[in-house]
Amino acid sequence: MQQKFTPCGRIEKDHRALAVALDGWTLGRLVVAADDVPALLQGREVDIHFVQQRGEEVFIGYAGRARPSRSGKAITFWVESRMATVPRAALEAVVAGKRPAARLSSPAPIIDADKEQRKAIDEGLENTF
Repeated sequence: MQQKFTPCGRIEKDHRALAVALDGWTLGRLVVAADDVPALLQGREVDIHFVQQRGEEVFIGYAGRARPSRSGKAITFWVESRMATVPRAALEAVVAGKRPAARLSSPAPIIDADKEQRKAIDEGLENTF
C-alpha cells in the first residue's frame, strides 16, 4: 500500500535561510536558519524557529525541528504535532536557486476500515422527522 500525501504548504529560500510556509500556522514566520541549511542537507537534525515582528521589536522562538527521512530521500519538518515533508531533490533545487519554491506535503489520515464497517448505516443521521 502506498502512502497518500496532501499539500500543506511550501518552502522557499530567503537569502541563505529557508522560509517555511505551513498552512494554518499563525504565530509568525517559520524559518530554518542559514547556518543550519548545510547541516540539514548533510543529514543532521536542525531547529525550526518562528519569527514575530511587533513594531520595531523582533521575537524569535522555537517552533520544531527538521531532519532527513529514514530513507534519506526526503526532509521531514515537525512543527508542534504536525509533520510535513519535501523531497530532498526539490529542497536542494530551492537551496541552489534552481527553483523558487518546493511544495510541502503531509500524510493523509489513515482510515480504519474495520471500524467504519462496524458503524450502523444510519449513524449520524437525524432520527426525528
